[in-house]
Formats: sequence, structure tokens, C-alpha cells
Amino acid sequence: MIARRLLFLVVLIIPQILFSQVVSNDNLMALKSDYYSSIKLQNTSGEINLSQKNNSNQNGFIDTASVKSLKINSAQNQLVHPQWLKASIVPASLILAGTITLLPKSNCFLSKYAIHDKIIDIFSGAKSPIDNYLQFAPLAAVFGLKAAGVKSRSDFLNQVAITAKAELLMNVIVHVMKSQIPSDRPSGGLNSMPSGHTAQAFVSATILDMEYRDTSPWISVAGYAVATTTGMYRMINNQHWISDVLIGAGIGIFSTKVVYFTHKYHWGKKSSNMVILPAIYKNGGGVSFAMIL
Repeated sequence: MIARRLLFLVVLIIPQILFSQVVSNDNLMALKSDYYSSIKLQNTSGEINLSQKNNSNQNGFIDTASVKSLKINSAQNQLVHPQWLKASIVPASLILAGTITLLPKSNCFLSKYAIHDKIIDIFSGAKSPIDNYLQFAPLAAVFGLKAAGVKSRSDFLNQVAITAKAELLMNVIVHVMKSQIPSDRPSGGLNSMPSGHTAQAFVSATILDMEYRDTSPWISVAGYAVATTTGMYRMINNQHWISDVLIGAGIGIFSTKVVYFTHKYHWGKKSSNMVILPAIYKNGGGVSFAMIL
């Protein structure tokens, strides 16, 4: 039933997105065609005076304004922005894959129980507390590379703000899910869903990716490799199921992408986000201070 509803929503949304883009392109072509045809008629008349030139300039300004207005309106009327749609593919896929492992019976090879037993058999004797440290390694690399002067997407102040917001959003989602979803750990503990270590590792790796993907793709590969290793060790150490790890990874990537796409980069722009003015009162004076956060 849930799958049918999701498919129904996709069938409704995608045609509307495509239709809005086709309509906007057709309208733009029509406006441009009218504009250029009006210029051609004026040039062939041979009787252009100063007032006609002013009118043609005015008409051109109106047509240009109409085109810009149409572009803005068509972008605002889109149900899903392409950037958001593209960025949601990976975290949605991870969360869906983790959910799928919860559905089969325990003896099915796609079951979280069967997958967990297989991982324990393959990596028997490989237990290590390294996952407690690996989850923060990509984030340490972010600030380490920044301190070394390697070119990144954000300056230091914006980096701190982005990191704080991504960590806050991820932790809120993880703690709410742990408190609302009853789940036992493979080791017998509680609050298994989702894996907080894995979510933290993928927040760190996604920040590293967003900051340094243009500098070197290998930096991003290294970050995600460390995050994946963290998730693997949560299962090797018998602390989490495959479902916990996959959903935790999706939450980590989702939280970071949301913050990057909504961050306004006010930090570090002292000329635009800070105002200091003198203030005069009845019995004295002072200074008024305001800052846009």
C-alpha cells in the first residue's frame, strides 16, 4: 500500500515538473520571437525617429522584464527544485534499502538477521573500538585542511555555523527516532534504530565532500570510505543491524545537504550583517548594536 502511494505521488509530480519546464520554454521563445520581429519591422520602415527609438527601447525593456519575470515565476512554481531532487536520491535510497531489510522473515537472505549473521561469520575476530574514533575523522580532516590553507567552499566562520547546524539537525532526528522506535540491538541492548555512530560519520563525510569536492574528488572518496568503515564496524562489533546502519547513513547525508542548501552565508560578511549606531536618550547616550545571524 505504501509503495503504491509513493508511486502515485511520483506519477503526479514528475509530469507537472516537465510540463512547467516545457510551458516556460515555449513562452520564452514566443516573447523573444515577438521582440525580434518588432525590431525587424522598425528597421525596414526607414522612418525611425528619436521618439520611435525611445519607444523601441521602452518596448525592449518591457519585453526583457517580462522574460525575467516569467523565468522567476516558472522557477518559483516548480513543485520540486532539481537541485533538491538530485541531492535526495542517495539518502532516500539508503533509507529505503534499510527499510527493506526490516520487512522479510528472519530466514530470508535479505533479512537484517541473515545479513548480520553473514557479516559476523566473515569478520569473526575483527572486533575493534575504532568506530568510536572513525566517526569524527572526516570532520577533523575538514578543519585540518582548512588550517593548512587548502581551498574550500566555506570560510572558517561559515564552516563552524554549517557544522553546528548539521550536527544539531542530525542529533535531533536520531534521538527522536531512538525514543519513538522500539528496537533491540544484536547484543541485547536497546535503542538500536538508527545508528548514531553511522549518522555522525556520514555527517562528517558529507561536510568533507561538500567543502573539498572541487579541490580533489579523492578527498570525498576517502571521507565516505571512512564513514562506510564506521558503519561496518558497528555491525562487526555486534552493536547494530544493517537496517540501523543504512538508515543512519541516510540521515547523516540528508541532514548535511539540508543545511548546505539553506545556509545564507551571513557569517564573515562584517559589512552586511553588523550595524553599530550611536543612541541618544533623555538622561544620556550609548551605542546600539545589531547583527543578522
